[in-house]
Amino acid sequence: MAPPGNNGEFHRADPAYRRQMQIWLAISVLVGVAALVALQWWLSKLGSTARVGELFSYQEWLNRLLAGLCLLLGASAAGFAQWIYRMAVASAAERRWPPASMRTSADVRIRYLTSADSLVTQLKATALALAVLALGLCGWAIWLFRNA
Repeated sequence: MAPPGNNGEFHRADPAYRRQMQIWLAISVLVGVAALVALQWWLSKLGSTARVGELFSYQEWLNRLLAGLCLLLGASAAGFAQWIYRMAVASAAERRWPPASMRTSADVRIRYLTSADSLVTQLKATALALAVLALGLCGWAIWLFRNA
């Protein structure tokens, strides 16, 4: 049996997964645009109707809005860090990237042995950095909630 690694093997894409990811991307873009339009509308309304005494309450709402956004981004970063770490553990066990169980949206060249091991190290470092970012965002959100 020939040793794996240099035979140009590809992990084939899953077309259903590709469509699913494209749909989620489109939904995310539409939700983001709607949120930006709603924020712009709210801020323009705030600028035209705010009296001097009401600005403090609007600042509290802005702090709460920013804190909620920080919590959302922190939860997303934590979830992505967990997924990356699971992929790193699966790759380390199989000594190949991507793991056989992973679905991809495009064909990916398979990396074996030491090449996969170096990628596992990079993935674990990325997962750790994302976890630290998630903790920082959640800490900032808590600080904003306490000061709101």
